[in-house]
Formats: sequence, C-alpha cells, structure tokens
Amino acid sequence: MKTLGIVFVVFGIMAVFGILPFAGTDVAKLEPVEVVALSWECNRILVQTDTQEQGRGQTLEATFADLKESADGQVFLETAQYLLLEKDQIHLLPELKTFLRPSCNICIWSGQGDLQDIAQYLEVHHPGLTLLQWLADKSSIPVLKIIQGGIDLEC
Repeated sequence: MKTLGIVFVVFGIMAVFGILPFAGTDVAKLEPVEVVALSWECNRILVQTDTQEQGRGQTLEATFADLKESADGQVFLETAQYLLLEKDQIHLLPELKTFLRPSCNICIWSGQGDLQDIAQYLEVHHPGLTLLQWLADKSSIPVLKIIQGGIDLEC
C-alpha cells in the first residue's frame, strides 16, 4: 500500500511540473478524415484525404507514414467513412484493414474529382459495401464515376 502511495505522489509531482512520461493530444490539431482516396502517381501510391492532405510511397505503410508526417495537424483516419481506390489497386484491400476501420465503405474510382464534393455525394448515396464485407465475400465493388462535373455511383 505504501508503494502505491509513493507512485501516486511521484506522478502528482511530475504532473505539476509537466514532465509526465506520456503526452496528450491537442484536439485542435486533429484532422478528422471522411474520405481516403488511393491512386497511382509515377509508379507510387498516392493517398489523398478530403482534408487536402497527401502522402506518397512505394508501399501502403510508407504512403500512410508520409501522409501523417506531411500533415499540418494529426490526421485522424479512424473517422474515415469512405475509401476510394482505382480498379488496379483492389489487391491492396486486405492490407488496408490495418490502416482503416472495417466499416469503411469502399468504391472504385478513376482517381479524379474533388474529395469534399465526393464526400457530400456519398453521404446521400451510400456505396453499401464495407471493407469488412468485401474481405468476407469479395463482392463486386461499387464504381464511382465522375462525368463532366457530375458524380454517379454504380452499384
């Protein structure tokens, strides 16, 4: 019991002087993401978000690390509702489960379009296929088409 009391006293002193061994997260620096989009750029993976952040790399791990390092704040991918990827990137879906929530909706896209507009469109027209569902049964993935400034979702 004395040892536990000593631990509390030490942590109390450390808290007063601001030298705790862990740091909190400044909520003002969080950048919650709604759309994560993958495409190819010069034989590298390009990841973009609706918060205007980008990352590039040869692997998904390197790409997401670059995204987080280059962001002005802290990119918060746990809020991502939609994942857009090009048709030739479907093989990346199993690995993407380590970076995104399993309930993230997925679509095929052509790698073009304003992600904020796409986010608004997808809030109304849900793709209906989550990453978890696709991993379970490899269903056909809805296709998001950008045609002359318009957006269309083909399920």
